[in-house]
Amino acid sequence: MPRKAKLTIDESDRAYQRQRTEALKQANADMNKLPKTPPKYLTGVASRLWTTLVPELNKTGYITVADKSTLEAFCINYSAMREAYENIKEVGAIYENGGRYYKNPATAVLNDATGKVKSLGGELGLSPSSRATLIDTASSEDDSLSADAIADMFGGTT
Repeated sequence: MPRKAKLTIDESDRAYQRQRTEALKQANADMNKLPKTPPKYLTGVASRLWTTLVPELNKTGYITVADKSTLEAFCINYSAMREAYENIKEVGAIYENGGRYYKNPATAVLNDATGKVKSLGGELGLSPSSRATLIDTASSEDDSLSADAIADMFGGTT
């Protein structure tokens, strides 16, 4: 599997990487940004996450309306992950019924959704490694995607 293309404006990086980054910015300049209002079918956690992430993603200049389905899938899977975790907290990973023990199906949902969130988050620049690349590129203009800012979006701390 080939490596993902590196986005960079750092003068110490290879010229073709800087040129590719500039070409991406120019190509995206003509594209519409993501709408700030989430799609109507996103509710609860998914809708709030959309509302939180879109302004930050739009600032980067790398995410456009063409990435809408990726962000939708990210928000939906994040919501499913949270819902599954809440169920596991309430019921447990294993539960007893009629003297027999069963694995809570929410554990499989949590596992699947976590993997999808990780993968989709990387595509959107929300994983530590992809964010580091985007931060390096965007930091010359804006530091809105700092580790603290991302942690705050997800209700956590760094």
